[in-house]
Amino acid sequence: MQVSEPTLLSAWQQESLRFAHGLSPGWFALLALLIVAAVSLSYLRTTRPLSPAWKAWFIGLRSAVLIIIVFCLLRPVVDVRQAPPQDTYLAVLLDNSQSMSIADVDGESRLAAASSAFLEGPVAEKLAESFQLRSFAFDQRTRRLGEGGALGALDTPGTVSAIGQALRSVADQLDGLPLGAVVLVSDGADNGDLDPVIAAREFGNRQIPVFTVGVGQEQLPLDIGIADVGAARTVLEGSVFTVTAVLRHQGFAGEEIELSVLDGDRVVSSERVTLGAPGVSQRFSLEVAPERRERIVYKLVAALQPGELIEQNNAYSFLVDNADKPTLDVLYLEGHPRNEYKFIRRALDGDESLRLATYLQTGPGKFYRQGIASPAELAEGFPGDRESLYEYEAIILGDIEREFFQGEQLQMLEGFVAERGGGLLQSGIIDEAFLGTPLADILPLTLVGQGFLPARLQGGIRRGEHPTGALFRPRLTRSGEVSPLLRLAGEDSENRFAWSQLPDLQGIHVTGRIKPGAEVLLEHPALQYRSQALPVLAVQRYGNGRVISLATASTWRWQMMMPSADHSHETLWRQKLRWLAASAPERVSLEFDREFYNVGDEVQVSARVLDAQYQPDNDATLWMQTTSPRGEVSDAPMQWDITQDGVYRSSFLVGEEGMFDLLVDVTSAAGEQGSQQQAAIVVTPSLREYANAAMDSGLLGRIATAAGGSHFDFGDAGELPESVEFTPNAYSRNVQIDLWDEPWLLALLVGLLCSDWLTRRLRGLS
Repeated sequence: MQVSEPTLLSAWQQESLRFAHGLSPGWFALLALLIVAAVSLSYLRTTRPLSPAWKAWFIGLRSAVLIIIVFCLLRPVVDVRQAPPQDTYLAVLLDNSQSMSIADVDGESRLAAASSAFLEGPVAEKLAESFQLRSFAFDQRTRRLGEGGALGALDTPGTVSAIGQALRSVADQLDGLPLGAVVLVSDGADNGDLDPVIAAREFGNRQIPVFTVGVGQEQLPLDIGIADVGAARTVLEGSVFTVTAVLRHQGFAGEEIELSVLDGDRVVSSERVTLGAPGVSQRFSLEVAPERRERIVYKLVAALQPGELIEQNNAYSFLVDNADKPTLDVLYLEGHPRNEYKFIRRALDGDESLRLATYLQTGPGKFYRQGIASPAELAEGFPGDRESLYEYEAIILGDIEREFFQGEQLQMLEGFVAERGGGLLQSGIIDEAFLGTPLADILPLTLVGQGFLPARLQGGIRRGEHPTGALFRPRLTRSGEVSPLLRLAGEDSENRFAWSQLPDLQGIHVTGRIKPGAEVLLEHPALQYRSQALPVLAVQRYGNGRVISLATASTWRWQMMMPSADHSHETLWRQKLRWLAASAPERVSLEFDREFYNVGDEVQVSARVLDAQYQPDNDATLWMQTTSPRGEVSDAPMQWDITQDGVYRSSFLVGEEGMFDLLVDVTSAAGEQGSQQQAAIVVTPSLREYANAAMDSGLLGRIATAAGGSHFDFGDAGELPESVEFTPNAYSRNVQIDLWDEPWLLALLVGLLCSDWLTRRLRGLS
């Protein structure tokens, strides 16, 4: 409730009026009646005859004059609590965040209007009559403004409105001073970490009221804003990535606008989108194919429409790392020459992101190696130790028999997936001798001995006349339709059409049911086992890695029986292997606490370090080198996080927009040079200040109420000084205010006297 200086009428209504000379209001009422009676007696005889109406008129005038005179002589007063002039301090907090730059206060920006009134205008002058002013500006940080701080004293608007932190900061900076009240001037678009109502309640507990002044419109009539952007942080060579944009608008329902992705000044993807209901978030997707091998800063733009109040939230930049990356090494073990082997190798030819090292059994005791990096690679067949095996990111097993593996090699294979985080793809027939082995645990499908299958499902993959060896067109499941592994086109309808054009496959190896947590992406259209369609392609996570089970050996038909210009077969195999290999972590991997950063943010960097066995390494030494957009280089150590094995952390502040490059160098505990890892972040203009940028009077009202103050609209700010002065605070004093000298009361007395004289002259009375 707003408080103002007490008046005669307000004191009378609140029954707080008293007389300084000790007469109670009740006795004054009795005295007024006696005055009326005495005047009535004096009008029993008049020099000229008067009608009863005129007598009543003169009695009323004369009685009113005498009552007012007696009322003033008795000295009416009211007791209130008032801030002693210049004995206490008043803190003025001015919001200096980006949302205050919106020009919706009579064509003037919120910040300019607020600064004019509260730093150098009439409101500030009136407050200075009763308080010693201390002015502050705040965004993500709070700083003191100089004497008579004006708009020119404010620095670049910040990317955060941290009202709660600002209140806490003022309490700390003015600690020890007699702080009588706080005036908060803001649009209420709070996005700080501390609840401002809690911070305001702390002032209320100390009897320091907080007064809030809301600046800006409570409803922005016309605006389209980007609320969020999502995109892949890194992209493999030749891949297409999806940009997800979340839009929110006011006043453009049903309008069609252009949504574009720009690389520099060039549009690389564009789409016309239709806006829905106002205030409701809508998600749109655009596909982008990077055109150069480097880190690229793209800009998402929602075309500016006529009448929009905010331009800044129509564009946002994001970073995609399309720089050259280390080749992903894939080990392919094949039990015998077959079409699938030849076409898988052909599908990966020319893909510089993948290296396929193959070990093909061509006969009893005879093997053929291809794609090896050195003469020693795979010289002894399957790697004999974990360190050699863990150099690969993914493994393909094709028609391998149980006898191929010796000793602990299957256990090593399980560790490769579960601990190292590598990917495993099993293709075609799998020997039932693997039942009960670690490989059976890894696969997403349970293994079943042929003797336990129905006769119609037993061993027919090699016999075309058998149901399991017949031609079939695999069916995409719901999960398969949206899976990146099976994507042949960006649009769902185009993707389904592309799949409908692929030739039939021939032959399916029957296994058991899908395991809990696994997912079927392709299934047989007709054959079932235990009321479940036979899975053709199934995936699952296992430990830290990923596993694919492909229950056919005929995907080569997707290339052999299609035009040579069709690349569906290559696309599908490359996507599967990239998905598998991407799960395998590097020895050093970097993570950031968020996807996008704005000027003034603190970047939290985490590095996860693994030793040669891909176990967390707590004894390494890490240094992080940061290069700013202007080329300035700084180095800082990374400290081990004792709560997490193998995790090291560091942080730095970003003070400018642009791309920051990071290089983390790792040295082992023994002093041997370890690994390096590079990454980059982009610092962009902030979106958060323009999301829900309308003035939030509800929050500002709750802040004021929690601290015992009042909330004012900016147009009523002229009433603020009086309310601050007479709202009780920890330093208010009891004062007595005279009410007899109010101008309207004196004007009434003069008016009554003039009326009495004039009417007496008109009636000829002396």
